Amino acid sequence: MKKPVNYSVLIIAVSLLPALFLSSCTKEKKSEEQPATLSVDLPELDLQYNLYYLADYNDRIIEMQFSQELDTATVAGNISLSDKNGPLTGRYDLMAVGQRVLVVLKQGFSLEKGWRYLITINTGLKSTSGITFASPCTVEIRTLGWDLGLGAGSSTRRNAILCISDIHMGEERAVTDKYCWFYKNADPLKDLLGHVLSDHVVRQVVIMGDLFDEWIIPYNFQVFDSSAGVTSTSDYFHSVAKSITNKPIIDQLKAIAASDSVELDYIPGNHDMLLTQSILEDIIPGIKWKGDLPGMGSYSPVNEMICEHGHRYDLFNSTQPLVNKGHMLPPGYFISRLQAAGLYKTGGNPMNFKSGSGGGLLFTAGWIAAMAKVEGEFGINVDQDSNSIVMNGIDGYTAPFSYLSAFKLYAPTIENLWDSTQTYNEAPANIPVIWAILDGNDDLFEAAKYQYFTNGPKKFKIAAFGHTHQPMLEAYTSGGQEIGIYANSGSWVNENLSDYKVRTYLIIQPAAWTGSELDVVTLYQYNLDSGSGNSNPGYKAEKLDEESIQP
Repeated sequence: MKKPVNYSVLIIAVSLLPALFLSSCTKEKKSEEQPATLSVDLPELDLQYNLYYLADYNDRIIEMQFSQELDTATVAGNISLSDKNGPLTGRYDLMAVGQRVLVVLKQGFSLEKGWRYLITINTGLKSTSGITFASPCTVEIRTLGWDLGLGAGSSTRRNAILCISDIHMGEERAVTDKYCWFYKNADPLKDLLGHVLSDHVVRQVVIMGDLFDEWIIPYNFQVFDSSAGVTSTSDYFHSVAKSITNKPIIDQLKAIAASDSVELDYIPGNHDMLLTQSILEDIIPGIKWKGDLPGMGSYSPVNEMICEHGHRYDLFNSTQPLVNKGHMLPPGYFISRLQAAGLYKTGGNPMNFKSGSGGGLLFTAGWIAAMAKVEGEFGINVDQDSNSIVMNGIDGYTAPFSYLSAFKLYAPTIENLWDSTQTYNEAPANIPVIWAILDGNDDLFEAAKYQYFTNGPKKFKIAAFGHTHQPMLEAYTSGGQEIGIYANSGSWVNENLSDYKVRTYLIIQPAAWTGSELDVVTLYQYNLDSGSGNSNPGYKAEKLDEESIQP
């Protein structure tokens, strides 16, 4: 994340307050005329978003490069280092030569993890030609956060939130017949969840939807398998929880929910939108339901942080309670049943699987595109007129559907009803229908920004979503200021069924819990520890990305 360092000791990362940095700190473009003011940068550190410099907490030296050779006699008393607690006087030395000044940390003092530091430069600092800064200059430093990927070792304080989503556990028959999206990652997920209690890092686990999958069932299969005693949605979710593949994971979640040290929260997703609070609490006693409407939910674990699945803004996958009164399932359900049939046909190995539900300029175009996409991925052709989509009770539908009749169910009204649907689903800010159709293939950054950073009635600093299966962190800045961080936890689906990295999750450390001035958001992937040298290696967390923001 930074250029190679020429020192054996640590470099502090420095960043600036936006207005002061732009006006008086950065180097001016070279011109034939003598510059009127000094400027400074930190050449060994990365400048993030033109707002702050990023350093490792192990660094022990900060190098500042000024635009002109300095009068070294003016350095002392005009350059100082501080943090939230005030000046760090006596904890560092200043070394000046030519255009450079080094801030060297003294023995016994180290940078804090996930911390914010300021270097203040006063106008008393002058170049050898007498040039100074037009006004006092402040450069901001942020250190990298704790390496808390779980499995990295024990902590002494639980001050983190684990956000995870899109596990997509299916029934055992789905595993046996290889149309389940999740089973190859069952062992690493069990291992990860085991560290929640043992590592003393996590205070809250927030599952942001799609723990269970009631959609990935081949369209010509019985949704409810009476031969296995599954005759209702409740039976179905209990069957998923009891499967040989999933039971160890459910047992880990039960242990977390039963503990006094960790809170377990659940937000419903689209693939388990028919799950209810009573069903979930029966499966995992002690879990806290964070649904706010049938098939929907959002939850704020701490001030200025919001979590949800993300399907609320995706027309193909949002609950659709107004299209056919008394029913909730959206068109994406039928596309998923087709995908499941393709997985069954190919033994779980599609020819060219691509994540996403498909979309288009209009619902009709989106439906056609999604159908064609799935048919192409699996080499199948669907008889549009055949009543081959077996429903047998799901969401109250008892009669079978054809794909043509499924299309006709939504096509006449779904677009016109979208504004009313958003209001019913309590979207913070309504978005145009074209945007909602395209969200089926989008990373949802723009949707999160619109809902929670710019247009919604309440503003947040962190918005954590799932749904897209695309793990990512994206900072939103505007007008030289940090506005928010969009964080997506990715998925735990089988690796061959995703264009993105899988086995991913978020660790969020709120400033209110750590004592820092920064909320730190880190994205991890959980992988086999092949470098351990053991004949039976375990798993280790790999940090993929990190962002921080002042709450």
